[in-house]
Amino acid sequence: MLRKRICESLTARIFFITALILLGAGAVTFGLIAWAAPSTYTAVLNEDLTVRTEALVEKLERTPLEDCGPVLDAFLRDSGADAMLLGPDGRIVKTGSQFEIQETDGASENAASGNDVSERYAHSSITYTTGSQEEETAVTVTMSERAAVTAEVLFTDQTEPCTLYVTPRLEAENVAVRAMVQMAPWLLLTLLVFSLLCALVYSRYITRPIVRLSQTAGRMAELDFGWTCEEDRQDEIGRLGQSLNRMAGKLSGALRDLKASNEALRGEMEQERELERQRTAFFSAASHELKTPVTILKGQLSGMLDGVDVYQDREKYLARSLRVTLRMEKLIQEILTVSRVEARDSVPVREPIDLSGLVRRQLELDAELLRQRGLRVDARLCPGLAVRGNASLLEKAVGNLLSNAALYSPEGEEIRVWTGWQGSHPALAIENTGIHIAEEALPHLFEAFYREEQSRSRRTGGSGLGLYLVRLILERHEAQCRIENTEEGVRAEVRFSI
Repeated sequence: MLRKRICESLTARIFFITALILLGAGAVTFGLIAWAAPSTYTAVLNEDLTVRTEALVEKLERTPLEDCGPVLDAFLRDSGADAMLLGPDGRIVKTGSQFEIQETDGASENAASGNDVSERYAHSSITYTTGSQEEETAVTVTMSERAAVTAEVLFTDQTEPCTLYVTPRLEAENVAVRAMVQMAPWLLLTLLVFSLLCALVYSRYITRPIVRLSQTAGRMAELDFGWTCEEDRQDEIGRLGQSLNRMAGKLSGALRDLKASNEALRGEMEQERELERQRTAFFSAASHELKTPVTILKGQLSGMLDGVDVYQDREKYLARSLRVTLRMEKLIQEILTVSRVEARDSVPVREPIDLSGLVRRQLELDAELLRQRGLRVDARLCPGLAVRGNASLLEKAVGNLLSNAALYSPEGEEIRVWTGWQGSHPALAIENTGIHIAEEALPHLFEAFYREEQSRSRRTGGSGLGLYLVRLILERHEAQCRIENTEEGVRAEVRFSI
């Protein structure tokens, strides 16, 4: 579990490594101090002892040999060292000091054999007493256990110099080292606690911004860019946070553009599917519309050819067949017109057109139809009202609107035609009175082959493509058309773009 935690958590890993490094560093430091303390302590002590010995030699050289005891006692008390004075013959000199010097058997044998003074007294011991004569305490220290500082002393009453040996009072094991060994458990416990606390603070300080950046990167991976990295540091981590902010902004912009492109593409695909559906529905309806007159025409011609009794009056049925043929011709022409308009991506010719003049010409062309239907015309045309577009197509659209108004108005009613401005847009309105369209039929009036049964039956001669063609032409001219019921009739309104 711990290993998994360390492997998965950067904070735990840095904490563990930092704690080990601090503990190792503390242990190594403690070991180096314990190893170097005795030699360092001895070197410092010997250096100080050398300086004190030089000062002692200067005092002794101004003192007779028999009076040097108090001087040595004062030096030994102040320095805490041991001293031994050897005469020119290599034997210990009695100085009258509180220290009583004794020679070991080894030293005597060495002296008898004529060895060097340092060799002869390598095994000598110094016994000194403290306190009163009644309560004397004797301490014996072997000379071989210490490194002595030597110096030659020429007393004022002597002709040959004596040799002075001064040694520090050291035990075999340094006192400081023993104290450190006794302190080791507490020191190690303190070092452990300190290392853990430092590792905890250090690991959290180092990994906290990294963890935040990791969480930020995780949100970016989930395509969540509604955030801002709050790192205000000036180091590499802060620059990394700023880079993540810039990258998030760019990715968010790119994602928005991609979504917009996808939406546009989806819209185009939906539009293309809708167009395909409309084409399929159009051709299906066109086939259905042509099927009926073809069947009628086929039956009439077959009956006349076979001499069926009812069809023996050929003049009558030839006239009917001609009317059916004319109706088929008109339907085919409208289908061809619709096909040509749908095949164009835009209006091929865009030129200024006098809308009021165009409407006036269409009213003149439909004057005979309006007279036959007994309809009155109220035309209020704004002079000089110009739009841009294709004249022939707009004439077709306006003609279809006027024809619809004439064909589906009861006799004696009125057709009102108006052109003018709606705000900053040119507009055309055609209203025929005396009739209304069912509300549920209004949204379908611009669909191909749609007829509102009560008023738009085949007996009127309508093909169901007139308003569909109007919609196509006006869409090519970026114009809007709507048909609505009014209090007196039905109103068709066209609004052109500037």
